[in-house]
Amino acid sequence: MAELSEQFIDQIYEASFVPEKWPALLDGLAQAVEGMGGYLFTISQGASAYVASEAIAPHVEAFMREGWMAVNGRAARASAIAHPGFITDLDAFSADELETEPIYRDFLRPRGIGWAAGTHIPIPTGDVLSFNLERETDRGPFERHYVDALDRMRPHIARAAMVSARLGLEKARAGAEALEALGLPAAVLGGRGQLLACNEMMHELIPTTVRDGAERLEITEKKADALLGTALSALATGIRRDIVQSFPIVGANEKPASVAHLLPVRGSAHDLFSRMHSILVIMPMPGPGAPSAQVLQALFDLTPSEARIASALADGRSIDAIGVDFGIARETVRSHLRSIFAKSGVSKQSSLVRLLLGITLPGTAG
Repeated sequence: MAELSEQFIDQIYEASFVPEKWPALLDGLAQAVEGMGGYLFTISQGASAYVASEAIAPHVEAFMREGWMAVNGRAARASAIAHPGFITDLDAFSADELETEPIYRDFLRPRGIGWAAGTHIPIPTGDVLSFNLERETDRGPFERHYVDALDRMRPHIARAAMVSARLGLEKARAGAEALEALGLPAAVLGGRGQLLACNEMMHELIPTTVRDGAERLEITEKKADALLGTALSALATGIRRDIVQSFPIVGANEKPASVAHLLPVRGSAHDLFSRMHSILVIMPMPGPGAPSAQVLQALFDLTPSEARIASALADGRSIDAIGVDFGIARETVRSHLRSIFAKSGVSKQSSLVRLLLGITLPGTAG
């Protein structure tokens, strides 16, 4: 089977520089070892990405969509074995275990698949890449001579994956540098919220305003960081409704310094190697005085009604006066106010007004 390695080496290194080539390569490798298809996915604490050959792609998509990644006993067992080569299902499980393991019993076998040869490869993003070739159930497990042939190719596959990952990180850095044109500090984040790259303006805010934490980028102000953590978790799971993605970074005496905006990178779900998942932009607050409704809407992700009410509060109008002026019930104003509190990270009306004005109120130190 030595000729198998020689047959695919050029394609493997071509894919390292042209990630779009991976699906065809996976398909060719799978056919060469009598499989139906192949896929790569990242084993990550946050959002996972994947690339797959045409035949196997619908199954991988369902695997991700149905949440099997979180309860994937197959990946957990392979990680525990930590073998620096390809393994099969029968290397990780006994025949009896395969009958009862949920990932096989409830997902793979009902789809007519479930015999795999796979390997784990650490990549520079901090994730682990899982490389798998899949067979139909009726064909039976991968034979040892095929596994040996794949082992001979593994060093080439690992090098190609690492090159692709490094190119992806360069793509993230280029994206961060392009954001310099915005005139705002910006950082490119991975699926767990880890800092992949940032522009020079954001770099100047480290470590006073933001920190490159062990798990993810952190905002030094605790309330803002809690909101950032919630937003990152929501983006990682794909649940984005009603999640605050703009929040204030408050300084001494609740005086606002800036507002952070978390923007998802569209299409990143299948961006296996760059791992760009979101962009954090920090925008300075307007100067003293009540900001306009339009400014507030942009800064805090408010609805038009919420922005008008927030602006009116900053102008000094009471809840009752706002209700009369806008022709809405007092409870409606309060309902909007609760939403504004959640989005701005404060819990009291006085704190909100102080935040919106960007000044130190009489009677406070500073």
